[in-house]
Amino acid sequence: MHQALPLAAIIGRPNVGKSTLFNRLIKQRKAIVGDRPGVTVDRVEALWKLPHTQLLLVDTGGIGAESCELQEAIDMQVEAALEVADVVLFVVDGQSGPTPVDQAIADKLRRQNVPTLLVVNKAERPDVALEFFSLGMDDPMPVSAAHGQGIRELSEQVEVVIPSAEAEAEGEPPLARIAVVGRPNAGKSTLVNAWLGRERMVVSSIAGTTRDAIDADLDYGGGTVRLIDTAGIRKHGRINDVIEFVAVTKARQAMARAEAAVVLLDCSQTVAEQDLRLMSMAQEVGCALVVAANKVDAMSEDGWTYFRDRLDFRMRGLPDVPVRRISALNRKGLKGLLKEAVKAAERNRFEIGTGELNRWLQQAQRAQPAPSADGQPVRLKYCIMASTSPPTLRVFCNRPRQLKTSYRRYLEREFRQAFKLPGVPVRLNFTASDNPYAAGSGRV
Repeated sequence: MHQALPLAAIIGRPNVGKSTLFNRLIKQRKAIVGDRPGVTVDRVEALWKLPHTQLLLVDTGGIGAESCELQEAIDMQVEAALEVADVVLFVVDGQSGPTPVDQAIADKLRRQNVPTLLVVNKAERPDVALEFFSLGMDDPMPVSAAHGQGIRELSEQVEVVIPSAEAEAEGEPPLARIAVVGRPNAGKSTLVNAWLGRERMVVSSIAGTTRDAIDADLDYGGGTVRLIDTAGIRKHGRINDVIEFVAVTKARQAMARAEAAVVLLDCSQTVAEQDLRLMSMAQEVGCALVVAANKVDAMSEDGWTYFRDRLDFRMRGLPDVPVRRISALNRKGLKGLLKEAVKAAERNRFEIGTGELNRWLQQAQRAQPAPSADGQPVRLKYCIMASTSPPTLRVFCNRPRQLKTSYRRYLEREFRQAFKLPGVPVRLNFTASDNPYAAGSGRV
């Protein structure tokens, strides 16, 4: 199972060099750099690789510039970043010294329960950072994003303050980790509350009430099931502020921490592209997938039949996904859904011996041989299980680059069907390397 990445947000007033710092930290030019306030209006995100860990780094728009007509939108972005970030880099300008806007931001940050580093940019002379003790924050860190000064020290300090990814692993591990995802107002928090039997999540008819991923443990079968409720996700083209961006990010992080994902659909609405995108996202991060059709109590049988036919058609590219009918509000079908989700998590942890795995591979080839390439046969020689959650196979092949995509999909489908793994993503990695178990290979 993948570890969810912590999220670091860069904030500060306009023109202090946030985007230059962003580019310096990720070692590429991704954020737009300019000397005009408001250049970075939308957020930009990228993977930030540190010496011993990695984070998702978010660059936000400047705040506090009265002359910027987009200031209200920028303020909203920063508010959202503060709410959900795991660590904040508060950037100030060492050349201009502390300003009233800097002080206002510092006051706001002190009210947040988020680790914050005060980064004094444009500090080619490190002593200019001393002025910023007046902001009443921890020791200011002088850097020069333009010239790379102080970047190593900043990175080391971030690793010190970032919350440990090992905290969740303490104690008895849950039987299953299940992420509940869906578009806004699909009923995710209502579903989790019904499972828990209490009002653990805030429930509201306002789309986007749940902004972060929230974990709750549920007693189940002599152990616990960890339920991860996530913020609603709108279509990507409508994500125009950090609230929605971070909702997508946190949902992906939640699914990366889960073995199974329940994608909740609202039966009162048509199946949308974003529903399918969520299903694909679950598979991309390695989650077994279960689809729950919510609010079915408001549908006739004919209406359900039509909805299910459309759903089956739209999901035709997905791997035999289990679909459950539920009413979260009236608590119908919830026990069966939870049981299916726990079983999906177990399926995602599927393991198999090498002998049985290779018997399957040979049988699959006999049933449908791989298409030849340029008149030459393509042969799959041997197969081993590399990892699980999701099941990942390493297949030794004489001509892996000539193996057609259609045949790769055939093998994935056959593997799922042979070992009864509906909804489970299967990873097949093909290599031209010698079979490590073959005689004379010279490998142990």
